[in-house]
Amino acid sequence: MTFFQTLWNLLRQGKSPLTATAWREKDGAIEVERAIWQEDLVFSSPRTEPFWEKVWADLPATLPCRFQQDGWHLLVEKACARPRLILCGGGHIAQPLAEIGALLEFDVVVIDDREEFANPKRFPFAAQTLCMPFPQALDQLGYGEDSFFVIITRGHQGDRVCLETILNHPFGYVGMIGSRKKVAVVMEEMERQGYSPSLLEQVHAPIGLRIGAQTPAEIAVCIAAQLIQVRSGASGGALPPEAWELLASGKPAVLATILEKQGSAPRGMGAKLVLDEWGTLYGTIGGGNGEAQAIQRAKELLGKDAAPAILVCDMTNTDAQKEGMVCGGKIHVLIEAVGASF
Repeated sequence: MTFFQTLWNLLRQGKSPLTATAWREKDGAIEVERAIWQEDLVFSSPRTEPFWEKVWADLPATLPCRFQQDGWHLLVEKACARPRLILCGGGHIAQPLAEIGALLEFDVVVIDDREEFANPKRFPFAAQTLCMPFPQALDQLGYGEDSFFVIITRGHQGDRVCLETILNHPFGYVGMIGSRKKVAVVMEEMERQGYSPSLLEQVHAPIGLRIGAQTPAEIAVCIAAQLIQVRSGASGGALPPEAWELLASGKPAVLATILEKQGSAPRGMGAKLVLDEWGTLYGTIGGGNGEAQAIQRAKELLGKDAAPAILVCDMTNTDAQKEGMVCGGKIHVLIEAVGASF
């Protein structure tokens, strides 16, 4: 099984494994090796296992990270499909939060048991709306480390039902709206029912960062800020599921990954872009001139048995001004042909 097949299998299970990309220049060419950890090492070439065990032992605590080991440059990050933001409740807070969530590159899902509060017309920015009882909708959607749950139903009973359902499954984030007094009462009752204190401590309640929010739009902003805070441990290179599936399929594609960022380029290390044989693009490495250069190089490699290349995209101040940006920067982009040749 290949690296991308192993990774796609884990992502489909709702896992967010650690991945490592190692590269070095040898005899004028770029050499690349990869590994995946899900608690333990689950993918590497047999000959490199001792190297990856050493990398794991020396791994920095902050992710994503870049460092060097035994003559190799390394990028280690938490891989994930584009995360889902599941809004349990379609009320006044859900409307601005759905729009903000979509802007933040979440796949937004809204569920409510009232048709007038869960429909595409009310939520044009949502990828999906489900009108059905909350437990049924949650089980239909599934769970995983890429699932971010925001509990904002119309009443305490609905909030409690959603929380109990979610806590019995894996999740990336769960937050519940409510006053500190209400939250304390709910948590005490759930602990009496057998939920462990360590599990209950993972619930963000009251939800959101404390910024003095009052209106539904302000509350949506404070919740979104907390979602960003929690998601920041993952790479900025989350791709939609269809991109990971494409890379795993063996079909011709090119993967571009930012290895290093200098200055104020819009995307940092780990950001990814995929180009398929039909010219469809998935993900982004920041747009503008830098991304245009990477896409042009990707088209040159597409479908060819070519060695990986590292492209340095230098967005000088002059270039940045032409692109309408405040300032420029420089990114080092690893570009790799993936899959079969034509």
